[in-house]
Amino acid sequence: MDVNAFQQKIKSVQTGGQPMICTPLIGQTKEELLHEVEVLTEKKPDVIEWRADFFHHLHDKEQVIETLKRMVEKAKGIPVLFTIRSKKEGGESISLSEDEKVSLLVELCSTQLVGAVDYELMHDVAHIQQVSQAAKKNGVILIVSYHDFQRTPDVDRLVELLINAQSVGADIAKIAVMPRSYDDALTLLSATSNAEKQLSIPVISMAMGEYGAFTRMVGGLFGSVMTFAVGKESSAPGQVAIQDLNTVLSIVFQRISE
Repeated sequence: MDVNAFQQKIKSVQTGGQPMICTPLIGQTKEELLHEVEVLTEKKPDVIEWRADFFHHLHDKEQVIETLKRMVEKAKGIPVLFTIRSKKEGGESISLSEDEKVSLLVELCSTQLVGAVDYELMHDVAHIQQVSQAAKKNGVILIVSYHDFQRTPDVDRLVELLINAQSVGADIAKIAVMPRSYDDALTLLSATSNAEKQLSIPVISMAMGEYGAFTRMVGGLFGSVMTFAVGKESSAPGQVAIQDLNTVLSIVFQRISE
């Protein structure tokens, strides 16, 4: 695939376009994943995220690369974001050590099959920088992410986390939090707006769960360049169906451009 496709989509958003819609793949086998890709491409997301922590053969590097090749072929030019979400941040249990995980991410960057990879801010800086160097060398975007499934930190802390992501080599800084009220969700949006003004890299943000669902629809107004939607099955609480999200974003951003 064209590794610049992801960058081009981001530039479009930053010049006034509506946020990218990313839909997750959570299949456990190659066959399940390829079926998911076929279903999703018909719904035309901007980005497809392979949540590889769900994949039962993640320990087999050759099988991961072969599956990725087939997925990219079926994705018809839609960029792929590769993510192995840590269990501590809402992912599945995997058999790989952190060194093995980093090694896989580095190798996938070198294949230039992926448009972006996601790696969490909580990891050692040395590991983050290994992934960052491999991503930059191969024109792949590195998303450095932070997830809190329990609460919503205050505005200053959220902005600090996004700044930290930039400082360790992120091309995009991402935060996702769990609100316990609509006020918490507004805290997330305020932090997004503040960070978008302070950082020199793009920001992705969302609040999860029932109180946070609306942030997936309006986050772009506050500076988030990407939102996540359900394609076939949800990978996080509060995700909205891609058809519904497309409708809302089209209405909101059409009004802004008028």
